[in-house]
Amino acid sequence: MLKIATPISHLFNDVLYVQKIIEISDCLECRDRTFDNISSNQELFHCELEPIHILKEEDFKYLEDIKSQKKDLKLITFHMATSCTQPKLEYTKIKSGMFELGGYSYSKEEMLNNAKDNFKKIKDIFGDEIKIAVENNNYYPTEAYKYITDENFISEVVNKNNIYFLFDIAHAQVTAHNKRISFEDYKSGLPLDRVVQLHICSPDIDSISNLAYDAHNYPDEFKLNEVKNLIKEYPHIQYLTVEYYRDIENLIKSINKFKEMI
Repeated sequence: MLKIATPISHLFNDVLYVQKIIEISDCLECRDRTFDNISSNQELFHCELEPIHILKEEDFKYLEDIKSQKKDLKLITFHMATSCTQPKLEYTKIKSGMFELGGYSYSKEEMLNNAKDNFKKIKDIFGDEIKIAVENNNYYPTEAYKYITDENFISEVVNKNNIYFLFDIAHAQVTAHNKRISFEDYKSGLPLDRVVQLHICSPDIDSISNLAYDAHNYPDEFKLNEVKNLIKEYPHIQYLTVEYYRDIENLIKSINKFKEMI
C-alpha cells in the first residue's frame, strides 16, 4: 500500500499545523533534529549518519535509541552525502551552500567496505521487520562529492548489502544538471528496482554559477508526472514524501495532488 509520509519539520511548532498535517498524512517521517517529537505513527526515520564512512560506537548507540524510542518504525534511511570525513560547507558559489573537501578522503573501495561492515551491524539492530535504505545525494563540482553520486556506486551499496533505495528526485535532477548529463540517462543507472520511498520537491538554478541546487521548491508539473510514472513502473514503492516546508497551505495542496494518484 502506497502511503504519504510527511516529514516532522518546523511546521510542527504550530499546534494547528500539526493537526492539519497529521490528518492529511498516512504516517510521519522523523529526522535527527526532531528525534524528541512524540507524535504517533512515525513509520520512517531519515538519519544523517553515513554508513559509507567509519561509524563510531556512539553512532550505533544512537541507532539503538531510535529503534527503542520509535515504536511504529518501519523504514530507516541514511545519507551518503560526501566522500570525506570533515567536509567544509561554503556559500561563495551557490546560495544553498556546497561541501568542499575536508579531513580524510575515502577511496571508493573503503566506502564500500565501510558500508558492508556498518550495514551488517545496522541490520542486527533493526532486525527483519524494519527496512533499511540509502538516499542519493546531489552532486556539486568539488572533490567532496567524489564517487558518492555515481550511479554505479549507489547501486553497489544498495545491491551488495541487500538494502533499499530512497530516490530523491530533485537530488537526481541537480546531479544530472551539474554533471551535464541527461536526467533520464542518470536515472536509468540508479537501483530503481529497489526503491522504497520517493522524496519530492523541485530544485532551482543559481543565476550566477548556473549550478542546480535542491531548493525544496513546490513540486511542479514535471515532478507530478515523474512520480506518476515511477509509481506505475515500480509498484513496490511504499512511501511518497513531499519535502516542501515554506507554508502549510501549499504543502497540503501538494500532498492532495499526490494523494489523488494513490
